[in-house]
Amino acid sequence: MDADRDLIQRFKDGDLSSFDELVSRYHRRVINLIYRFTGNSQSAEDLAQEVFLKVYRGICGFQGRCKFFTWLYQITLNLCLRERKRLLQKQVDSLDDAMDNGNTPSSGDFTQEAFQKNELSRLVRKAVLSLPSEQRMAVILCKYHDLSYEEAAEILGISLTALKSRLHRAKLALKDTLAPYISEVKDYELQASAGTSSRL
Repeated sequence: MDADRDLIQRFKDGDLSSFDELVSRYHRRVINLIYRFTGNSQSAEDLAQEVFLKVYRGICGFQGRCKFFTWLYQITLNLCLRERKRLLQKQVDSLDDAMDNGNTPSSGDFTQEAFQKNELSRLVRKAVLSLPSEQRMAVILCKYHDLSYEEAAEILGISLTALKSRLHRAKLALKDTLAPYISEVKDYELQASAGTSSRL
């Protein structure tokens, strides 16, 4: 019996402290998953509490037909989908505001290179958030949580072929969205390199 199943069985047998151990094992991973999906740290904390409340209420009915973390991720993603419409505009606004509220380098150490890196990071996050939900979930599970294609497909309840198709479409969408900005970065780097060469 693996560690998760052992904790679940202990909980079913009346050892309520075993649930705290389960929460401790997965709390950070659940928050990270929610944050990647929503882009909102406060929502991630609040929604994580709701996730574990649902797990607490439903764990006695967990039959072990899949791994515990698969079931947990399914609950988490379902709650994320439910919250998506309410939070989406706020998420995008919070990303836009990040650069305006002191998250850029200070004037004393401001450089074009630092700005480019911050801006690219912001745009990548915003681009991922803008993906259709099914593509966003596939990207988050495989690229940010390092799950195997098999694990991600099981969590999402789709075939490996469908998962790979979603990832491919997401890759094309992200490439299209970010291409103009990436081109600007490359142009800047070429100009800087040329400027350095001219001074030699």
